[in-house]
Amino acid sequence: MKALITAAALLLATLSTPLWAADSISVEQLKQEMAAEKSPIIIDVRDEDEYLAGHIPGAIMVPAKNIEHHLDMLQQYKKDEIVLYCMSGRRASAAATALEGAGFKNVRLLEGNYPGWQAAQE
Repeated sequence: MKALITAAALLLATLSTPLWAADSISVEQLKQEMAAEKSPIIIDVRDEDEYLAGHIPGAIMVPAKNIEHHLDMLQQYKKDEIVLYCMSGRRASAAATALEGAGFKNVRLLEGNYPGWQAAQE
């Protein structure tokens, strides 16, 4: 029984560990950088219908499912700070992994994603 509990705890710890290496940025930090005109490249990795329903001002839409197909276009931002967001963080995390795998070094995830952004606007 003790071994089963230990194995379950280890499994939970492994599953709760982030699968990406990207740092995060808070909505407040992002808003401050945008206000100071030091805005990073903001990439919305949601699908087009989600983007059209509302997005962070200045965000570029690059759906996570197609990010590998847009690496050539994104190369121009390779040395810039990039902030990724989606609805829950899952797609942004996958996109961060793809970008980091392609050599992008300054990739960050927006804490709270788009719902966090929306909440901060109210």
